[in-house]
Formats: sequence, structure tokens, C-alpha cells
Amino acid sequence: MPRARSIPSLTGVRGVAALWVFTTHFYGLAADILHMPWLLQSLFLFNGFRGVDLFFVLSGFILMHVHEAQFRMPTWRVIRDFFIVRFFRVYPLNTVVLLAIVPLVLFAPGYVAMQRAYTDPAFAYRAHNLSWPGFVQTLLLVQSWTVLKLGEWNIVSWTLSAEVLGYILFPMLAMMAMRITSVRSAVALCVASLAALVVILFAAHHANNNPTGTFGAIRMFFCFAAGVVLYRVYHLAPDSTERYAAALTLGAVGFIALTLFFPVVPVCDVFGFTALVFGLAYQRGVVNAVLASAPVVWLGRISFSFYLTHYLIIGILAWCMGPWLRQLDLAAGLVAVVAIFALCLLVGVVCYHLVERPSQRLGRRIMQRIDARDAMVAARHMA
Repeated sequence: MPRARSIPSLTGVRGVAALWVFTTHFYGLAADILHMPWLLQSLFLFNGFRGVDLFFVLSGFILMHVHEAQFRMPTWRVIRDFFIVRFFRVYPLNTVVLLAIVPLVLFAPGYVAMQRAYTDPAFAYRAHNLSWPGFVQTLLLVQSWTVLKLGEWNIVSWTLSAEVLGYILFPMLAMMAMRITSVRSAVALCVASLAALVVILFAAHHANNNPTGTFGAIRMFFCFAAGVVLYRVYHLAPDSTERYAAALTLGAVGFIALTLFFPVVPVCDVFGFTALVFGLAYQRGVVNAVLASAPVVWLGRISFSFYLTHYLIIGILAWCMGPWLRQLDLAAGLVAVVAIFALCLLVGVVCYHLVERPSQRLGRRIMQRIDARDAMVAARHMA
């Protein structure tokens, strides 16, 4: 069966994942604004950070979907073009957001003090937040590659650092995955990768929290590798698999929802995320229809910009308006919560149109010019 070039629901699910991550960063402030401390006990809101693992699985799957043919027998040109496009996918927006934080560091000592405050020894590394060595580390997106705690600037950028590591590993992982010739072997490797991650998180006492830094890179590797192999399952699966896709996506959503009633169990959501991505790839059923709807796909398109900027906006508002926001009554608090969410969306849209999309187009133009130059040089040698 020919595979679809575009899978809108996978764009949509990326937006839902970004929204879930937003909730885990916002619900503490929202609970204060709305005077609803019981929100702090919500397992759904607490576990929003697991949307990052869905990002990683999805990234491996989509990269294989787009580049599988190129990496069957990759050339230096293919690998070079891949890294050019990937560089302009993540670094420009990350740099713009970092530069936007610099004035706060230089002229708002209260904001810096808030970012460096911690009440739990497990978060002692926050004492180095917004340091200049941390700026360099975050600018290069290498903070997940090392055990050095030089301090965060935009904390969510750790996922970009881990993602860049995934890009570096992708050519090797793709070539290894394409050697798999049976669905059974591909499924076994995918499950083994996810199971290894769950075991490691339990063993390291990270099954019920959001490990970043080096552990963030570990999360990326096993989820990303599972996504790469998952595409091989999709590629090798018989056509008859399509008839089960709608039930699979519905079952995956049910499984993920069910885990959110029990502490610690959501660490197994990586299995649900993987089943969801696989089922959505066939574009069948009610779950696919919802995620492929225009509003959800739109959210998916701006999700990277929304994701990379929302934490900064929440932090700034908590610093400069926190006391006032906490004094609002319920009605005004609801308006404030909606307004904050809308502001985060608006900044995401602006960054998408002014930074993210232009930088991607620039990357493609640079790649095309380099390829054209190489073709001219080759033609001259042949003449």
C-alpha cells in the first residue's frame, strides 16, 4: 500500500503534546490565580511533561517518514543537507528566545533571583540559572550532553538539546533500522527500547518526575529510537493492518487516560504514545479526525514556537504580576488564566511567522545553493 506523504493528524498530535506540556508548567500559577489548590493534585496536569516523550517518538517516526529513501544508501551530500535543514529548524528560534532573555538578566535582578530560587535540594542546580556559562551551553544546545550543571536559561530548551543529539544519531539509526526485514523483529526492538527506558527510569527513581539534563538525553534516545523502528513496522506491516488503525488509536488514548488515575503508572505512557503514532499514520477513525481537524493542525504547526516561548512568558508574568494575579476573584482569575494562555499562543504565532518559518526557508535556500554549486563543480570536472 502506498504511504501518504502528509499525515495531518501527526501534526495535530504534536500540538496536543505541546499543550499538555504547557499545562504542567502553568497549572501551579493557575491554581493560585483561581484559588483552587486541589488542581495541584491533578495527575493529568502534573504528568503534562510526558508530552515531551511523545515529541521524541514522533520525531523519530516523522524523520524516517520523510528521509527513509535518502538514507538507504546515504551519500555525504544527503547527510550534509539533512544537517543543514535540521540546524535551521531549531537553532535560529532558540537563539532569538535566548537573546530576548538577556535584557531581563541585565536589568531585572528580581527576575534572576526568582529563577535561581529553590526549596528542594534536588533543584540546587537552579542556583546557577541565567549564568553566562549557561548561556553559551544553551546557545549551542549541548546542555543535555553533559553532567555539568551550568544553569538553565530557557528550561524547555533541554529538549532541543536532546533532539539535536537525536539528529546526530539519526543517519546511523536509520541505516540500522532499514536492515530490519520482518515486522516481528521491528516490533520487538521497538518494545524493547521503550521497556529499557521504563526500567532505567524506575531504577534511577525518575519514574514519577521529569528528569532533564543527561537523563533527558536518555529519554530522547530510547523514545527517538523507538520512533525510528516504529516507522519500519509501519513500512513492513501488511495492508490488512489498516483495518485495525482506528481501534488502535482509540485504545491508545484510553490507555494513556487510564494511567493518569494512578501515580507512577504514567511512566508507561510511552507505549501508549507509540501505539497512537502508529495508528494515526493510517489516518483512520475518530481520533484521527479530531487530530486532523483544522484548529488542531494549526496548533501543531505553531507548536514548536509555542513550546519554546511559553515557559518564559509564564515566568515573566509570575515575577512581575504574581501578587496581583493571586488577589483576583474567581471570575477575574478565569479571565486572567485565559488571557495568559492566549498571550502564549499569540507569541507562538508571531515567532512562527517571523522567525521559525523564515529560518526554515533560509535553510532550504542555503542547501539548494550549495547543491547547485556542487553540481556546477561536478559538471566542470566532467567537461
